[in-house]
Amino acid sequence: MEIAINNLDFSDLDEKLNHLSKEQIVEIITAYYDGDKIKDLLARYEIKTTTSNLVRIFPPILCGEHCIKCESPIVMHLESRSSSNYFNNHQKYCSSCGHQEISFCSCEFCKKERMEAKRLEEERQKKLLEKKRQLLCDYYEEDNWEMILETDLSLEDRLYLAVVLRGALSEDTSYIEPLENIEGKIAPTTEYEREIIKTLTGRNILVPSLKSKVDDFEVEFVSEDDQQYKIAYYIYKVHYRLNVMPEDDDYDAMIKRLMYPHLNDEEGFKDFCYEKWRQVALNECLQYLLYQMHKVGYTFNPGEKTIRVFEELLEHFSVSQIYSIIYRSVANSTKRYQAREITKIHAQNSVIASCESYGQRAIAQGWKLTYYARLRDLPETYISNVLFTSIMQIAELGFSEKPTPDF
Repeated sequence: MEIAINNLDFSDLDEKLNHLSKEQIVEIITAYYDGDKIKDLLARYEIKTTTSNLVRIFPPILCGEHCIKCESPIVMHLESRSSSNYFNNHQKYCSSCGHQEISFCSCEFCKKERMEAKRLEEERQKKLLEKKRQLLCDYYEEDNWEMILETDLSLEDRLYLAVVLRGALSEDTSYIEPLENIEGKIAPTTEYEREIIKTLTGRNILVPSLKSKVDDFEVEFVSEDDQQYKIAYYIYKVHYRLNVMPEDDDYDAMIKRLMYPHLNDEEGFKDFCYEKWRQVALNECLQYLLYQMHKVGYTFNPGEKTIRVFEELLEHFSVSQIYSIIYRSVANSTKRYQAREITKIHAQNSVIASCESYGQRAIAQGWKLTYYARLRDLPETYISNVLFTSIMQIAELGFSEKPTPDF
């Protein structure tokens, strides 16, 4: 592009060039790009600046375009003559408002547009929040939910309810605190915890309470008119209410019965306790396995094989004894890995095979395995305490003895 008066923007001329005419400024620019010595140009035209700064005070060049915001001319800065081009086509800007076609322009027009967009978005979010709150109020209104009769609660329902009520019932007993705030653990593993919660919520025994925060729910609209929607919630964050009708119309008496259930007169009590004993014991074995694996830096996700191995071991040994099998197996695999006899992957994968092998030999040869105590890092969970101490009334025997239907 040829440098000429009509393609330069003199509207905001640097004061160091104010004493020169437009023709002289064009001469300086042309001489600069023709390779004249900068010191000579500064002396000849009496420009008070440094040699490196001269190009920075040249007036910008007009692009022949106009600003989409204020319709003023678009310009570009002239570049150093050492550059491949005289101007940078990627740094165009408005000569008046400074607008640039970039992702985050700081001109006043763009600032105002962003502020307006932010205001509109906040307004939209506020309306959406109010709509969401109203939908939740309508959906979780207590009158919309058929209450479960206390007499219809199964043995499992009563066990799981006792666990949740003991851990999270509010002081005034009117609602259940968020389960993430429970001191201690509901169950030995996350999977078992979720099973307990989803059993109670799936049967509508526990229903999210309107004491919950709106953000604890997710509402997905599935129709264009927003009349159809799906509601989901974070099971550990919401408050719950007890959707159970007392058998004697005495809520306080029901709460006491549910927190401290007496089930030994119920039909199927023995079989139920044996089944739950095995389930709790299995999960305590998995919890201890994952704890020991994590301590030595192993990553492991128990699958069906692991479950089958521990189910078989529980036919013959208590959780306390299986702790000793797990500890021995993890220690041996770690020792072999540290001695570089096997890879880390091989080491962590060999733990279950080692538990199985050692357990089978112990069974075949009638070994008396060591009894391990509970770890401080793995204290008794609510499900274990309620089942073994309150319902079965065998306390620590649930940990130190193998599961048996004849307790």
